[in-house]
Amino acid sequence: MNHKLYLIGLTVFLLGVGIHKLSAQSNSNENFYDNMLISDEIKTEENAETAKNSASKLLDAKPREIKIDSPLLIEHQKKLQAAKRAQERAVQNKTLKEKEAAPFGLIWGATYDEVKDEGVSLASVGQKDYVNNFSATHLPKTIRAFREVVLTFGIENELWRIIAYGNFLDDTPSAEKVLAVYNQYYRLLEEKYGNAQQFYTPNVINVDKPLGNGKTETVQQEQAIGNPNFLQELQNGQAFLYATFDNSKVGAALSVNVDGDGKSYITVEYKNLTIMRAREQSTMDAL
Repeated sequence: MNHKLYLIGLTVFLLGVGIHKLSAQSNSNENFYDNMLISDEIKTEENAETAKNSASKLLDAKPREIKIDSPLLIEHQKKLQAAKRAQERAVQNKTLKEKEAAPFGLIWGATYDEVKDEGVSLASVGQKDYVNNFSATHLPKTIRAFREVVLTFGIENELWRIIAYGNFLDDTPSAEKVLAVYNQYYRLLEEKYGNAQQFYTPNVINVDKPLGNGKTETVQQEQAIGNPNFLQELQNGQAFLYATFDNSKVGAALSVNVDGDGKSYITVEYKNLTIMRAREQSTMDAL
């Protein structure tokens, strides 16, 4: 009897093992055909769709409120808020409420930091009668005729003055080369700003004027622009030549100069008249 029960049990066990092997083989065959028929691209798309659905569920879920009481974070946030308020006050306190184009691609009334943010390199320089002056390079717009451009921000930190120094010229005794450059920029500035006025202070020399009968009279004679000694007269401060231009917003001054080595050059100085008037009025109110 026991022997029969043992045989029955063994038969049931073997049948179970066979069925398990057949099931495993079937699953293996199915995976094999899946791998043969379903490309990696399709599987990737299926995985992506699954991930998309998961992400969608996360987006639809109500966000959890996260509180961070870090003292460092709180202090940083306070600094950011203070900087934002300071920036808003600076905008409100600006003389010019709207941007106005300035020479060399700059903006009138811009602060030091705003000019730096435009990629301009600024190096501090001292200039008599002016505060916060910086030699500027890498300007948005450049003119090859000028070797240096200096920006003045003043105490209020608003760009209100620009002066450009022309290239040095090896000139003739009559200052022929610098006069040609001067006349060129005179025409351009007159066209752009209008109200051109030229000012010339000539060198005055004494000459003997014949009266007849061997007699002479000493008289004073003004030397003309571009006379044979004009370069030296400019260098010695015996003669001066400049012109002014202005519209309702900007004033410009063009001048001829000669350095100690006899090199001639022009300068063009621009001033924002709106900012100048506002500062004068502020000073007047305080008096």
